[in-house]
Amino acid sequence: MSRLVICAFLSMVVLEVAGNGIVIGASDGGPQSADKIGSSGSVSMRPAGDSSRGEGLYNASCIVCHNSGAAGGIGPRLAGNPVLSNEQVFWKVVYEGRHVMPPLKGAITEQQMADIQAWLKTLR
Repeated sequence: MSRLVICAFLSMVVLEVAGNGIVIGASDGGPQSADKIGSSGSVSMRPAGDSSRGEGLYNASCIVCHNSGAAGGIGPRLAGNPVLSNEQVFWKVVYEGRHVMPPLKGAITEQQMADIQAWLKTLR
């Protein structure tokens, strides 16, 4: 089985696991958000990420391609990667995919991705 198929399969597994309440999903606190300018020029709201939840979510959905500690593998190194600070590019890659990375829009929630991004930003 190819690595791309494995990554896509694992993304679907994460969705199933999250649907069964095994992986912590959306914010358990009140909604916190940050303004973001969308492709249409309008301001959209992104949830504020919680790095304390992000590591577990990363280990459940991203580690297979980006390796432990986000050191890189099939996918690029994410620890210290400048794309983490470029909101527009980061969310585009997450939602639409890139190269062998499958699009994750609909596979994980925006809150889960914001939590993963917040945890990744703590790494160097």
